[in-house]
Amino acid sequence: MESLLTVQVYDWDLIGMDDLIGETKIDLENRFYSRHRATCGIAQKYDLHGYNAWRDPMKPTLILSKLCKDGKVDGPHYQPNQVRVENRIFKAPPLDMDDDDNGSRRATEEHLALAVLNHWEEIPKVGCKLVPEHVETRPLYNPEKPGIEQGKLELWVDMFPMDMPAPGPAVDISPRKPKSYELRCIIWNTDDVVLEDDAFFTGEKMSDIYVKGWIKGQEDIQCTDIHYRSLTGEGNFNWRFIFPFDYLVAEEKIVISRKETLFSWDETESKVPARLNLQVWDADHFSADDFLGSLTIDMNRFPRGAKSSKLCTLDMLKTDGSVPLMSLFKQKRVKGWWPFYIKNEGTDEYELTGKVEAELHLLTSEEAEKHPAGPARSEPDPLDKPNRPDSSFIWFLNPLKSLRYIIWHNYKWVIIKIIIVLLLAALLALFFYSMPGYTVKKLFNT
Repeated sequence: MESLLTVQVYDWDLIGMDDLIGETKIDLENRFYSRHRATCGIAQKYDLHGYNAWRDPMKPTLILSKLCKDGKVDGPHYQPNQVRVENRIFKAPPLDMDDDDNGSRRATEEHLALAVLNHWEEIPKVGCKLVPEHVETRPLYNPEKPGIEQGKLELWVDMFPMDMPAPGPAVDISPRKPKSYELRCIIWNTDDVVLEDDAFFTGEKMSDIYVKGWIKGQEDIQCTDIHYRSLTGEGNFNWRFIFPFDYLVAEEKIVISRKETLFSWDETESKVPARLNLQVWDADHFSADDFLGSLTIDMNRFPRGAKSSKLCTLDMLKTDGSVPLMSLFKQKRVKGWWPFYIKNEGTDEYELTGKVEAELHLLTSEEAEKHPAGPARSEPDPLDKPNRPDSSFIWFLNPLKSLRYIIWHNYKWVIIKIIIVLLLAALLALFFYSMPGYTVKKLFNT
């Protein structure tokens, strides 16, 4: 005979008693006898299939007939595409109409009855707002802390009479399961990257370029190798990043499951936007690396890459609707040039700091297993080594190359002139040294 439904939320403990967080009490008797029909919410649409299928064992026509009978209301009287209750005429929305045998659109009696139920408060005298289908949000309270809310609970409560037909199967409200994907990002080349350092011997502007990439966070960062001594901002890499991730299509979010601490019992699930982050850096051997620019690609909405480095500009990053966007989850594979940039602190404007030629290839986990590829340039499906200039090397690890490509390349004519001058000086010194003796010897011989 108890009419209160109590729902309690606990804090589970591995050792000891579980702790009560809070509870909520629902008066079922009040709902059962309510004139607003709070036993099962009235849906906005009458669907027989799908996630929003009609779950009340009483169909709309039966509910409407019972309400009219209990309230002694004239009706319902069904006519093509409309129904009359008392002196009111109701029509079903166009979306609730089906094709009949003649190919014309007409509403069924269930759709017409549901249209009346959603506007039952318009019926004179007996009409009232029927409880719509919704998810309740109820506060939780702890008896030991009266009046202090301990959180909220989302739920719905349906009550079905035992003398009526059994309701349909329970609605599956388990969380959506993410789908596994693998993103393969190939960094082919860079161009016009800003030159940050001065060459040690020559003072030329140069940068030791490499690219970072990640999707989910700091633990996911991958880096290319370093293109040393780039004098023009051009970098050659042929380097593949591989990022596996779980993705919720409906929410357009990447799902990350991990334990917060070493002693956590269960994994904590978090959701982050589906974004690929790329950065270009200048490697330094005796100090911290220098950040040169970044690029963030929203895999659901991002501009198509330019066909060449010359066509790659900051205009590609405009968000005013003038640049058409694409989705990697639909396109699956795309290649092009995208700009690296930094944001000026004073003006909040973007400054172009380089360009990257990249190829993005999105595969499901099943496709990735059928067509495997190795990270960087390794097997399977290896990438060719980049065709870098001979001057790309670490100067202090290659002294012979340093002499050839740095000193000789830049000071070749100066060195030749110095050698010629030294040879001439040596000849003159030898001439003046041997001239007196040769002269005396010549005199005595004569």
